[in-house]
Amino acid sequence: MKRALFPLFILLAFWGTRALAQDNYYGSATYTPQQLHELLVGQNRNTVLQTFGRMPNFIRGHDWFYESVAVYVPERDQYYTLAVVCFSQADERVWQVVCYPH
Repeated sequence: MKRALFPLFILLAFWGTRALAQDNYYGSATYTPQQLHELLVGQNRNTVLQTFGRMPNFIRGHDWFYESVAVYVPERDQYYTLAVVCFSQADERVWQVVCYPH
């Protein structure tokens, strides 16, 4: 029984540290709000998940809220840390991305 669980333990331990490493390095590439909007408009949910590398912090209706992101606003020389990705109800594609200071 113990031999059967050992490979599962190793797999979970490796996968868990991999996920932790992704979160630690996430946000190293920053976008401006305009760049993030242009990158995601017209994309589907899977592309958004791949872009952010994680699930949203919370979902309200058709909007996904990502906290702790690094969106640089050069006009204000500051970072916005909340991105809201708005999906269309008709075709389930991104129609707008809005960034806010948090």
